[in-house]
Amino acid sequence: MVTKRFMLPAALLLAGCLRTPPTRAALVSDTSIDFPAFFEHPAVEAGADGGPVELTGTVLRAVEVAAADFLGTQHADTPCPDRREAHRYRVIQQQGIVFIRIDEDPRFCGLTVPGLHSGAQYAVGSDGRILRRLRDGEPGSSLPPMDAGPVIPVPSSEVGRSFDPPDGSVPLPFLIGPGRDAGTSGSSPLVTPP
Repeated sequence: MVTKRFMLPAALLLAGCLRTPPTRAALVSDTSIDFPAFFEHPAVEAGADGGPVELTGTVLRAVEVAAADFLGTQHADTPCPDRREAHRYRVIQQQGIVFIRIDEDPRFCGLTVPGLHSGAQYAVGSDGRILRRLRDGEPGSSLPPMDAGPVIPVPSSEVGRSFDPPDGSVPLPFLIGPGRDAGTSGSSPLVTPP
């Protein structure tokens, strides 16, 4: 009798484990793709002068794919800063790749400053696949490392050692005897003139 009692909950639990949750398609991040300078030249805003703007289906699909990935599913109760219409999109097409820069437009929601890390860059292939995504705040691994100059090794005898005044002539203020602190009255100079 006890066995029958636990069979139904165990079967339901096992059936729940067999269900695979929906997952996003694996994102291929091709770091060999370099993003163009989106703000090097002024952009032509669609509808700014009332003239027609023509987009290819490939460009429109690339913008839709990038916006869906960056902003997720949209609902009627989606907060204003997370809505697609509360963002600006810059598009550059080069060598069969559509590059999209997405930035929050705080004015749309009556704000003055965009959120921290509220933008991203996408490289979308002509087939609609995301080739590379770089959100603001993430390190751009395609950027060349900056040279810090020649290496000056520190001898192991110097590691953790307190240092002397830089050239011996001007003592550092914290190395000089008692000075003024919050518990003493009067004014005693930190450095006495020679």
